[in-house]
Amino acid sequence: MHVVVDASVTSPYGGGDWRIALSLFPGTCKSRLDWHPQGLADPETITIAVGRQPLTRRQIHKIRRVVADFPGMAIIDRAVWTYLHGQDRWDHVPHGEDDLFGAVEELTSLLRESVH
Repeated sequence: MHVVVDASVTSPYGGGDWRIALSLFPGTCKSRLDWHPQGLADPETITIAVGRQPLTRRQIHKIRRVVADFPGMAIIDRAVWTYLHGQDRWDHVPHGEDDLFGAVEELTSLLRESVH
């Protein structure tokens, strides 16, 4: 999956409750590392909070490597954005027997380890 990095993640962001997040766009093999206000990420993405502090180039390189090497990325990329009628909400659903939530949880852990 290709990671686009917004330049702002390497410098402090103005007040408020902001976090650096990796937003994954299933079905496109794209992701974006950017600042997000708490709770205002694009709803059509799977968003993983990486931290609250600006990142170094080394940390960004590690994040890119984790994403490139993560074996569960195909599971995340196969997820489909769909309306869950029984719950009256939109969400990503796994493809077939894929363990989407397990893959996201594992990737989250690896990303957080890579920046600390």
